Amino acid sequence: MTCNKHFFILKDLAESESDDQLQIITLRNPATGKPTKYLLRNDDQDLYELNCFSESNRSWFINESVCSNGKIFLPTRIDPLFLAIPYLEKNCDGKAVPLDHILVDDEFPHTSRLVKPCSRSGQLALISDEKRAGDICAYKYNEDKLMDWLRRKCIRLEQALGKERKFSRSHNFIKEEKENEREVGEMLQYAHGIVSDYLSLEHSKKLSIAVGIPEEKVQNKRKSTAELEVSQIKKIKKEEIHETTPIKPVEKKVSAKSKALAKAASGTKSIASFFKK
Repeated sequence: MTCNKHFFILKDLAESESDDQLQIITLRNPATGKPTKYLLRNDDQDLYELNCFSESNRSWFINESVCSNGKIFLPTRIDPLFLAIPYLEKNCDGKAVPLDHILVDDEFPHTSRLVKPCSRSGQLALISDEKRAGDICAYKYNEDKLMDWLRRKCIRLEQALGKERKFSRSHNFIKEEKENEREVGEMLQYAHGIVSDYLSLEHSKKLSIAVGIPEEKVQNKRKSTAELEVSQIKKIKKEEIHETTPIKPVEKKVSAKSKALAKAASGTKSIASFFKK
């Protein structure tokens, strides 16, 4: 028996939390603008990005059923402000606008569901100017606040990566000389690269200036990432063609010597015929 199911690895999933409380929606990717799958839970309070790991010829046994879809979905928490940045820049650059009028996208109707996670704990004030008039709260895009918020994220991430690196080094008995000769700003560049995965190229360049990273390194990283995506697409297309194109049988070439032997043997009886009655 087969069924249409998906295999998720989700941390801190309560026993009382049903599948209906886990909503998979499609939103605009803040870096590429392309459709991307996200997961909402806890009454739209928490936002996760979906990372998918897929291998061919794999299935899952779930209770008494077989899940033919062998993919593994690993949801990871994402700051919803990253997804709000393009809409803030577009809809409230010169004036203050209520949040429910900012997070609007005709191509992605679920964008309005970002209102809850973005308005929690006054987070939007970190990247915009907040203005109140009674019960109405409006926001105006502030690029200086945004760059400061992104810069602080890079610094915190750099510190976290540095701690992990020291921890991994302390568990290695053999240290390579190349590891000790690395540049001091390597972790900062790595942190900038991680944060830039959720930013447009323009914001990534501005952030590199804010944290003191040369702009050409940012361009090279984006170029190599784009080339990798193209190569992966070509690989997938090649595999699809290989799977759908029938394999033609290869005709074996017969040598002149083999033809001469076959001609000489024609008309003669086989050895087995002498043992038949």
